[in-house]
Amino acid sequence: MQPKKQDDDVVEGWMATYGDMVTLLMAFFVLLYAFSDPDPGKFEQLSDGMKGAFLNEEQKDEFKGLEEKLEEIIEDEELSEKVDVKMTLKGIEIQMEGSSVYKPCSAEITSEMGPIIANISKTITDILGESGYTGYVVEVKGHTDNLPPTACPDFDTNWDLSAFRATRVVNLLIEAGIEKNKLRAIGMADSDPLLPNSDENGISIPENQSKNRRVEIFINKY
Repeated sequence: MQPKKQDDDVVEGWMATYGDMVTLLMAFFVLLYAFSDPDPGKFEQLSDGMKGAFLNEEQKDEFKGLEEKLEEIIEDEELSEKVDVKMTLKGIEIQMEGSSVYKPCSAEITSEMGPIIANISKTITDILGESGYTGYVVEVKGHTDNLPPTACPDFDTNWDLSAFRATRVVNLLIEAGIEKNKLRAIGMADSDPLLPNSDENGISIPENQSKNRRVEIFINKY
């Protein structure tokens, strides 16, 4: 009897399955690209999404610790009714009522809120800086209601007022230790209200307008 010939081309079953899967995946993404519009804007959105998806657990823990510390600061200052801190998909959002930060028709920060914003800045640099994570960006957005600032001699429009207010907070954050290349000041005017400024008849709703006048600090992960 002739000895049975050994087949040297045989590979383990899992290797064949793995190879097929990789080939199919490659073909799938090639088809997606072929049928898509290679828009640079879409690529940037995809890139941001991938960064968020692959953000490691250590960085998530750092932001959780930062959220808890910021909430502690707000509670100690008894500002929980006027300042809200919450975690978002992009990072941490701090929302402050405008009346708690500024005097009417002014971009100057009140003497009570100034030290608190400085403390927020120090907390950000202490927790994220000590961890070695430097990829974060801080955006400050100023918002107004829909009423024109006719009683405010220093500002012609709500765009001016909201931009100056956001810039003043950014300057204070810089003075307190955050690097200026990590900061953005954005004036939103009345373009992004939390609640309707007026009812269906066009009559103003003062309570809603008060809530729409606010400052938002976004501590984004990247």
